[in-house]
This record gives sequence, structure tokens and C-alpha cells, in this order.
Amino acid sequence: MGADIEGLFESVENDPLWQKAGLLADAPPRPTSRGHGVYSLPWLARVLPVIHTTTQLAVAMLIYRECLMRRNSTVTLSNGELRKLGISRYAKYRALAWLLEAGVITIEATNTRRSVRVTLLWFP
Repeated sequence: MGADIEGLFESVENDPLWQKAGLLADAPPRPTSRGHGVYSLPWLARVLPVIHTTTQLAVAMLIYRECLMRRNSTVTLSNGELRKLGISRYAKYRALAWLLEAGVITIEATNTRRSVRVTLLWFP
């Protein structure tokens, strides 16, 4: 019985869910309201060198903010949030394509007309 207990937590360390929980444990706090964002300086320092336009920066920041709000590195990015900032869906798609090429995100392909599912690779 003692041998069973000793190896109980060894396999947990390599479990993807535990690794994800470890990343989120170090994440910045959630924004206090829907109108504010919290961005870590290390994240900004990492993402700024690959950003070329303000639209790309706004899309990256909204993805990061949604990740914090949802406590998940994969989120849905709706056109409505961006529309409030004057960013069209076409500009969003161009920015997402650039962020994908730069290795900041991955995009979940869907055949439906739903919002895009994006995974932020540099999170938190």
C-alpha cells in the first residue's frame, strides 16, 4: 500500500491539465470590470516586437484580456467587442492571420459562421 501512495503524484506533474493550472496560477488578476484590462509587462515586452499595426495590438490585447476573464488560454473572439473599437471583422481577420504567422496564437478552424476560437500561446 505504501508504494501505491508514493507514486500517486508523479504522473500528475506531466498531466496537461495540471500544467495548464500551473500557468493560470501565475496569471495576472482578472480585470475588475468589463471596461478595464490588466496586461503584464513581460507579455507586452514579448508581443510588441511582432506587432506592426495598432489593430494587431488591439486584437492581441483583447485576446489576452478574454483569456484572463475566462481563465483559459482558448477563447472566442467576437466581432462585437472589436466593433466597439472601430475594428471591422476584415481587419480582425488580417490581424489574426498576422498573429498566427508570428506564432502568438493558434486558430481553431470551424465550418460554421460562429466566432473564431483562438488559443493564446503566450499566456499568461
